[in-house]
Amino acid sequence: MRELLQIGEVARLVGVSTKTIRYYHEIGLLPEPERTESGYRLYAARHLLCLQRIRRLRVLGLSLERIRELLSEAPENNESTLRAALHSLVEETTVQILELEERRAFLQRLLNSGRLEPAGEDTYLFYPPALKEQLAPYLAHMSAEWLEWGQRLDAMLGSFNWPAEFRQAAQAPLQHIAEYPERYRQLFVLEERFAALAQLAVDDPEIEQLAEEYVQSQELMQFFLYLAKSGMGEKSPLFNVLGGLLSSIVAPAQQRFFELLVQKASAIHPSCTKIEQEQ
Repeated sequence: MRELLQIGEVARLVGVSTKTIRYYHEIGLLPEPERTESGYRLYAARHLLCLQRIRRLRVLGLSLERIRELLSEAPENNESTLRAALHSLVEETTVQILELEERRAFLQRLLNSGRLEPAGEDTYLFYPPALKEQLAPYLAHMSAEWLEWGQRLDAMLGSFNWPAEFRQAAQAPLQHIAEYPERYRQLFVLEERFAALAQLAVDDPEIEQLAEEYVQSQELMQFFLYLAKSGMGEKSPLFNVLGGLLSSIVAPAQQRFFELLVQKASAIHPSCTKIEQEQ
């Protein structure tokens, strides 16, 4: 007649799974019991007591490593060690509660602001702080809609780990505009109108009208020539991906604008088509 318990019986008595018991054996937390000739583990009362203690300590929130330390303590030191462990848990739990409260407040601010996805405050691709400051006098009169568009664009694009040389290349055109702002006053107006397209239907005549004004703009032509001279019009996988990312954030009407712009630029300024396709 068998006098010891098998693993399934132990699992039911203690209230854990057989998989958990095997794992505790595997990591050396629960001592291996004797086995039958067929290789089945047989458990005595001491194994039940040890397993029950592990389970209760886990319920308290102690890690397996901390439990291992407690199990290895001499009986006379056990109470003081457990008390110290519980004090640590209280402190850790307090910190977790504070962090959760901060997260809850942050999530509530997101819900109240209407912007449901946070963006890192220090991330940017096109507008580093120095460039923003340099352009500030020319952006001050821009609409809140345009500024919101620029912030969303930069927050999304800047969240990726672009190579430093690519960031510099992406910022170079805006740096050029910031150095010669008087040359590009009309572009600021056109960009503001572009931001407003987000609220329009894809068949609104303003979309084609704006695309026509873009390609007819002498300022834009000057800008294209600068891009061509600087090599910004050259194809690269990163610029191709950048174009795809831009497409993912624009509204349908703005996407339609880009399509029309490529068509019109191809007809009027064939040499600039390649550059335009990457914007």
